[in-house]
Amino acid sequence: MKHFFVINPMSRNGRSGALTGKLLSLAKQEGISLDYEMTTSLEHAFALSKRANEERYDVVVAVGGDGTINRVLNGFFNADGQRISCARMGVIHTGTSPDFCKSYGIPRSLEGALHAVAAGTTIPVRVGRIACTAPQGSQTESTATPPQFFGCCANIGLGAALARAANSGIRRYAGDFAGTFLSLMNLLRRYRPGTVSLNIDGNRRTLTGVYDIAVGRTRYIASGIQVRNAPAPLDATFYVLTVKKLSPLNIAAVLGLIYGGKEIPAGRDYISLEYGARIWISGGSGLEVEFDGDPAGVCPCVISASTDPLELIIGDGHAR
Repeated sequence: MKHFFVINPMSRNGRSGALTGKLLSLAKQEGISLDYEMTTSLEHAFALSKRANEERYDVVVAVGGDGTINRVLNGFFNADGQRISCARMGVIHTGTSPDFCKSYGIPRSLEGALHAVAAGTTIPVRVGRIACTAPQGSQTESTATPPQFFGCCANIGLGAALARAANSGIRRYAGDFAGTFLSLMNLLRRYRPGTVSLNIDGNRRTLTGVYDIAVGRTRYIASGIQVRNAPAPLDATFYVLTVKKLSPLNIAAVLGLIYGGKEIPAGRDYISLEYGARIWISGGSGLEVEFDGDPAGVCPCVISASTDPLELIIGDGHAR
């Protein structure tokens, strides 16, 4: 088996780079034959993954945080959501937020992750395909971006602003959960909800007072925020969790539901959970979009499932 490791040396303030020697030594002990390259940016991670797929490596492994994992995942697909090779994807998490690993039962320790890569046990996973608009001020402003892919969740609205705020540095000092929660509390004081047009499988309506719409494949939305009853790995559907019309009377209930991963009750005006295969969202100017932890653009956006599943390497104790 030929393995290619895409290593982000700057993940978690250089933790990946510091662990490279140990990683290579442990990989050798596990009998893993590998080539590797250090990334210089997230887009470099995408380019390396795409090249490794085109060069017919058997396994392409992302070594880094959620951003690195996502860009390596994107290197497996063409714009139509079709796989460009038969390679498997492995993950060795060295970043801040382990949502991807928690979602798919991938070991989070270096030793455990390398053992999983060596064992090569996989599950087929249908990932999300998302097309949105380039953010304001970019070179491709007001044009549609090429479709991209995500393994966990996309957020439209407050969640995208939260990803940008949490990534600004607070998580380095406060940790993933606490840093994201503090950023959320700060944002809630000043975030202005808007009017959003939401279309789920042809059922279109206009929603007012919208704070966030999470469109996801797995239980974990971001940094401790969860939803129950996520779709099965091969389903072509998504959950659509909408939070709107927050007030001092209901905000504690909402936080309890999403941080506790509890069943979303029916008939609440401020929170709802639906399912669909094709989701189209548009809103006011500059309504932000993020997926798997990183800002990606603005609305309008269209979300559907990849045509082909990803073969993802998991641990022996996989539980979704």
